[in-house]
Amino acid sequence: MTNVLTLAGKFRHILLWSIAALYLFFSPSLYYHFFPQEGKPLEVRQEHPKERGKIRYNVEACKFWSKNTASYVEGETYALWGWAFLEMGPDTLQADFDRFVVVYNDDNTYLFPVKIYRRPGVQDAFKDLGLSDLSSAGFYSVISRNALEAGEYRIGLLFKHKTQDTNYYVRTNKILLRSPNHLSLELVSK
Repeated sequence: MTNVLTLAGKFRHILLWSIAALYLFFSPSLYYHFFPQEGKPLEVRQEHPKERGKIRYNVEACKFWSKNTASYVEGETYALWGWAFLEMGPDTLQADFDRFVVVYNDDNTYLFPVKIYRRPGVQDAFKDLGLSDLSSAGFYSVISRNALEAGEYRIGLLFKHKTQDTNYYVRTNKILLRSPNHLSLELVSK
């Protein structure tokens, strides 16, 4: 009888350790898919948009992101920062367009929403273009590293008109590198 209890105790320990190992392995993926969080793409497509229109931009940084603020502590979410505007003439209102960061590789294209913020320096730097509403050209887009498989992703910027079926798109000169535990921003190598 004692041998049966000892065997049952050993089996219970093996079972508990197996459950703990499975939890550690699968919990980040389960958490990402079943609990809402920032950094999920709005849409996943097979193809990225075709380049169209003239968009000036600068994708400046990829920083850690935590609860609506940039952070120095690495986590699951990152913010892609920069500025962008349409250069389509003085009659084009930037506020008429929703903007998206497009992140893509050979297999998938991910559309992430952007949040707009004021960048008065952009208006000052491009005052010779005669465009009147560039001070809100700043953007950031929150991206969860769990939304992307490990690999290299090109970055694009998409402007969608809010009321018309008009889109403008540009591929940037930057890529996101997704390692198993990190996202980083790099220049495209020629």
